[in-house]
Amino acid sequence: MCSHKSQVKEAEYLAEYYSAAYTKVLDEIYRGHFHENGFDFLPSPILTAEKPNELTMYNWGFIPWWSKTLQDGLQLRAQTLNCISEEMFGKPSYRDSAKEGKRCLIPCTGFFEWRWNNPADKKSDKVPHYIFLRDQSLFSLAGLYSSWVDKSTDISYHTYTVLTTKANSLMEDVHNTKKRQPVIIPREFEKDWLNPNLTKDDVLALCQPIAAEKMDAYTISKLITSRKEETDVPQVLKPFKYEPTTLF
Repeated sequence: MCSHKSQVKEAEYLAEYYSAAYTKVLDEIYRGHFHENGFDFLPSPILTAEKPNELTMYNWGFIPWWSKTLQDGLQLRAQTLNCISEEMFGKPSYRDSAKEGKRCLIPCTGFFEWRWNNPADKKSDKVPHYIFLRDQSLFSLAGLYSSWVDKSTDISYHTYTVLTTKANSLMEDVHNTKKRQPVIIPREFEKDWLNPNLTKDDVLALCQPIAAEKMDAYTISKLITSRKEETDVPQVLKPFKYEPTTLF
């Protein structure tokens, strides 16, 4: 699915792109990421249907409003980085947010996926790729958001999930096991995605895979999976060429 992404733009740039307001507080606490690992559950500036003209900080890893305890919510979020868009109106974790129009735009400059050399053999090598849009340095991933209140402390936790859809031809080749990709909302439909009055059919129609020719990808080094080196660095985005015998 999509559990690694990149967003290197500054808050001021995001505000201009979305014609959105942002606070100095956000400018002080937010920094871009060359590599954001979803399992770090970091905060990101997003636009929500409730505040479509304001960038607000939400953490990746969806905690449903009905979670009984903070521990329950924190355990669940490792499984809620992504939501299959075709199932969002039926899955217990997401259906309330889906039905209530709690959709969001997640700014993104690219994301990462791995291609297995032999998809049938999970012991075979896999090669990391960086995927981006050809003509947009910034684009929007589609998501759902939720707010959960810890009744023992009255602290609110604001979280989101990235929606996924079936892969286009480029992503079928890169993500060659699950053949999925994040939902990318075309520039011209970004404001529509935040419209709370969309019907279920309208929402699902916007969750189709973007045309493959609008995307591009290249192989990167395995620095991204290093446990010894910092991976949130510019070098993680540097193209890396593998020997043909390694790829096939």
